[in-house]
Amino acid sequence: MSSPLQFAWVFSLGWLVALNPGHAQAARPSVDFDFGSTAECRELALPEYEGVFPGEKIVELKLRISVHLTTGNLDEVEEVRIEAVDCDRRIRVHSFEPSTQLESRVSEDIQWSRTIEKGGSLGASLGGQAPVLLGDAVAHITPSIQGRTSKREVITETQSRIAPKHAVITSGTIDGEHGVFFKLRRSSQSSLEGVHELTIRFVVPETWRGDSIRICCQATGQEKILWMKQQKTWTHRCAQVAIYLAGDVDARRAAVRFTRRSAGS
Repeated sequence: MSSPLQFAWVFSLGWLVALNPGHAQAARPSVDFDFGSTAECRELALPEYEGVFPGEKIVELKLRISVHLTTGNLDEVEEVRIEAVDCDRRIRVHSFEPSTQLESRVSEDIQWSRTIEKGGSLGASLGGQAPVLLGDAVAHITPSIQGRTSKREVITETQSRIAPKHAVITSGTIDGEHGVFFKLRRSSQSSLEGVHELTIRFVVPETWRGDSIRICCQATGQEKILWMKQQKTWTHRCAQVAIYLAGDVDARRAAVRFTRRSAGS
């Protein structure tokens, strides 16, 4: 049973929202992720890989992810996370691009300077009284000697500080190197909306012709409720993508059949 205090809190919260219906009904950002259901992988026959993976080979996948804001404000989307995972754990990640990237809001290092002034003075006087007769009056004259010396020292300190940077792209492996993640963060130099091309290189058996990976995309940000902010997932989408060896017609047909079965299930 709810206590009177809890009831009062719930009532007050509902009353405040009712007073501000525009805030409660504000359009939340909605993001659409689009990518193909099949993708080809190109075998890399590079000299540096020869003999490194006996009985295996390396294939490269170019994955294009399109990010499209359908409603709301893009400024509310702080981060886009993309994951590509082999759920069967039969292939493993060798390398990927883009790697983690840092960006600064200023173009050059920060110059910082400080000026210090030091000064001093020295003064002295010597005086006395000597009566001087001026008619019937006596005037008293006080002679004095003033001596003053001053010294001024100026010190300027200059420092060069490296401009702070923040991560705009973060990437790494997951699931025991059977998957990879990419975090794309909002930046003044780039846009989260648009097409992002991701490169993933897999180590596969030498007889490998095709497989499937699971792609998950989500857009996150912070939602303000009254005076508080909380982390919010605006959009989340997962789908299977069939990958096959480039130039292998039968493997491509098998990938198409796989996607059709997945769509019908």
